[in-house]
Amino acid sequence: MNSKILSEIAFFIAVVLSSSGYAQPSYREKYADVLCHYSQHEADSLKYRAALFLIDNMDGHLSPEGEPMERYAYFVRTMKKTTGIRELQAGWNKAAKSGTVTYKPDSAVVDGSYLTSNIESAFAAWEQSAWRDEITFDQFCCYILPYRVSDEHIGQPWREMLRRQYGPLIEDVTDMKQAFAIVKDTVFKAVVLSNDYCPHTLDPLTCHAIGRAECGQRCVLLAAVLRALCIPSAIDITPMWADYSNKSHAWVSMVMASGDTYTVWEQDTVARMLNPIDASQFLPRYKICEEDRCPYTVKTSKTPVKVYRTGYERDQSERGISQGVLASPFVSDVSKEYGLTADVTLPADSCERVWLCAYLSGADWMPVASAMAKDGRVTFCGVGSGSVCTAAAIRDGKKVFLTTPFLAGENGVERYYTPSGQQRQTIQINRKYPLCSYITDTWGYMRGAAFEASMTEDFSDADTLATIAAMPYGMTTLDVKPAKRYRYLRYHAPANNRSSLAELQFYTAGSNGQEHLLTGSHTACGMDSTKLENVFDGNPATAGKGLQVGYTVGIDLGQGRESAVSKIVFSPSTDLNFVEQGHLYELLWFDTEWHLVGRVYSKGDSLEFDNVPKGALLLLKDRSGGVEERIFEYVDGRQVWH
Repeated sequence: MNSKILSEIAFFIAVVLSSSGYAQPSYREKYADVLCHYSQHEADSLKYRAALFLIDNMDGHLSPEGEPMERYAYFVRTMKKTTGIRELQAGWNKAAKSGTVTYKPDSAVVDGSYLTSNIESAFAAWEQSAWRDEITFDQFCCYILPYRVSDEHIGQPWREMLRRQYGPLIEDVTDMKQAFAIVKDTVFKAVVLSNDYCPHTLDPLTCHAIGRAECGQRCVLLAAVLRALCIPSAIDITPMWADYSNKSHAWVSMVMASGDTYTVWEQDTVARMLNPIDASQFLPRYKICEEDRCPYTVKTSKTPVKVYRTGYERDQSERGISQGVLASPFVSDVSKEYGLTADVTLPADSCERVWLCAYLSGADWMPVASAMAKDGRVTFCGVGSGSVCTAAAIRDGKKVFLTTPFLAGENGVERYYTPSGQQRQTIQINRKYPLCSYITDTWGYMRGAAFEASMTEDFSDADTLATIAAMPYGMTTLDVKPAKRYRYLRYHAPANNRSSLAELQFYTAGSNGQEHLLTGSHTACGMDSTKLENVFDGNPATAGKGLQVGYTVGIDLGQGRESAVSKIVFSPSTDLNFVEQGHLYELLWFDTEWHLVGRVYSKGDSLEFDNVPKGALLLLKDRSGGVEERIFEYVDGRQVWH
């Protein structure tokens, strides 16, 4: 039978088969030669089905294409491995001037030979793997076969190169879970976590050549390496944390034939089920002790509301969300695979679509899931315990919130945040965002730092005015009993620490008891000289930068201007979420809409508001700047963050 007749038969079969699914006949027509190639021999029947899987799910996949992508890939291939983030950003900016990047359908980028090469390489990896008998065909199609991982640029074929490089790592490994852990550890050491340097997701080989990537890009590379080695992998995401930041997060999972999800956590040597969700814990290095007298509850974890899986196969469920990653037809809900098991049932009008919403920092309540109401109720399955959410619907063209915010517990709604109609309270608050342990980690190790004074420039006769005996937080004042007059004053970091100092002020008391700020020329040793003035500018938003442990920074009052010190004021670098003097703040509370409690300019480092409804969920906004803000409740004189 000649090839022309085979091609016509393959096309006819493709058109007939398409009537039973969602594939566009034009896709099967375009790749008729691929289908023909795999329809000639019975031994290729699985490859034929694999080709159909790729072709039938191709519609909707897009690739960033254009001259800038090609120029940047060339820049990466010819650069030095040690190129830093600024050089990478500059390289992209230069490449971007060569044209525009447009997202083209994969069918306009992927030709038949690319598709065939991908299929052959994927099957070769499957046939040669030590765990080939553990991989089902459906599992293979979903988590090994696809020529793309996410929304990355379609570059050069990547399977063979990645298999040659990483295959020797697991040559003698027969446990797929162990192989996953080995590969992840190696890839993440080879490609370090970085800030973004390109606005589009690069192909795996280009990312690998760079050696650094932000989390989403690094996940694309890791999943590609795993698939090249026949380890079934997917990228899972939480579109937003319930109680932290305004960012989503992605990680790579291994998906077994049973559908069970495995991940590697911290120092795991094998992949495991029901690990903590990636990046959901801060793992503090400094342990806050009783003498630190920390007035805050320090945040050490993040709470996911939902978890979704990005894949190549089209998901048939309807989420009803038109923006962001959840708008993709290639995303499926896998929340329960991660232990998010709360099923939340709420009142709603029958047959209306309802959106589950969580608060996004710097924005508002944003949808994370949707469901159709039935019999006057709506149920959201697999909600993260500890999430504070509300529900919304569209009625008469307007968004309407259906309930007051509620806390999801392990068995559903644990409680509602219903403001009291009668009871009011006065509250005092000093932050707009929870204090996280990555901040206190830098503060705690400042314990033992000394404030020194001397009459000699080399501090050979130094006296210690004060020491940091407990973890500082925010602007801190130390009273000093004036004893002698000094010309040179400085902060001396501990021998094992170089935490940044944001502010340093020395005061002297006048004859009338009034204190005056001491000024002079600024000095430093072991510190970034370009950041020196930040320490003395009166602005806690700017900070110095210690380059060496035990660094020093201070002032020379000058000849004849020696003074006794009565007070030292300093601040470690902060997240800028403390109340700042002179900033305009608004306090709001929420039931099914936002209500303004009051608006005030801060006169210090805390705010007081009257007439605040008890039981209400609150939000403090800094209208002078900053987008980090979180909802909270006020309990026993403290802010409890959500």
